[in-house]
Amino acid sequence: KTPQTHVMSFARASTRVAARVASMGSMARTIPIPTAQGNLGARRLVQGVGPSEVLRRPAYRVVQPEVRIGAVQYSSQAQRMWEALRDHCFAQQVRVDFVLFTSYEAQLEALLSDAIDVAWNGPLAHVRTHARTYQSAIPIAMRDVDRDRKSCFAVRADSNIESINDLPGCKLALGSVDSPLAYVLPLHYLESQGMPMASLDVIRFDRDIGKHGDTGAGEAEVLKALLEGRAEAGCLSHSLYTAAVTSGMINNGSSPEIKLLDQAPPPADHFTFDTLNSSEAVENFSQALFCMSSDDPATQPTLQLFGIAEKWEKPRESGYEDLKKALREEGNTPYPPQLHESFNHPFKSLVLA
Repeated sequence: KTPQTHVMSFARASTRVAARVASMGSMARTIPIPTAQGNLGARRLVQGVGPSEVLRRPAYRVVQPEVRIGAVQYSSQAQRMWEALRDHCFAQQVRVDFVLFTSYEAQLEALLSDAIDVAWNGPLAHVRTHARTYQSAIPIAMRDVDRDRKSCFAVRADSNIESINDLPGCKLALGSVDSPLAYVLPLHYLESQGMPMASLDVIRFDRDIGKHGDTGAGEAEVLKALLEGRAEAGCLSHSLYTAAVTSGMINNGSSPEIKLLDQAPPPADHFTFDTLNSSEAVENFSQALFCMSSDDPATQPTLQLFGIAEKWEKPRESGYEDLKKALREEGNTPYPPQLHESFNHPFKSLVLA
């Protein structure tokens, strides 16, 4: 074929392709595809479009989230929980995405540096966030099960411990040094009751430091130490003690009985969503939370993943007053790395050798 023939053939082919594309508008499809950020983009696919046409079109459109949520990955189902909440928010026309952190310290710095918009904070991280922002942080919502969480003093029934006044000289097991329920609040309570802190003979189980006791690993070690006789008393959350009794881990008739003292620290609140701005997007996210109900089949499974009994509740500060008092000596400064020596730990006023 001559060069002129090649040019004419190409022109006729181009005309046919253009006519075909113009006539098949209804056959075009928009397909959502995941991006590296976990958002939904869209790509327009049309049969019959040549490579040059595809190259002239963007492969997909990234839909940026309106609200970036930070959460600490303290359990294997954390990603499943947040994906379910993200799907619910999408259904409410609120675009959210989430970032999982290995520690609350890292998450707090991300919130302060505007890398995330909302932080899912445990009680210690909540109090620190408010301290670091000079009380200007804005709480959004909390779970209905996170009000009035209790710590307790568990003792072996065969010991001679009947009250906290009997603790000096006895072996006392404590959870992780950054656990509000198994370390900070119990020791603060003993100190407030006039207990000479140097008189306590303690074993501390630092497990999953940075997750602030959320995994319960330190508390599990406390119970194990009590069962094995390595400790006569221990500090842990009331919910974990109840779960241990229900599961038969303790008080099953074949192991030493573990009982609770009547004295205990005052109840305290737990998880809270915190933000540093009250933007329209954050307000929309808040409304997406409060429209969820355990009576709604569409939202009940997500609430169940979060361990919520009925619904999200409005936040309150009254449940953190004792923790604020316990941390009054921390100072309003960035925190050290996750692992600390006793001499430079943020809780050095409470740290026991």
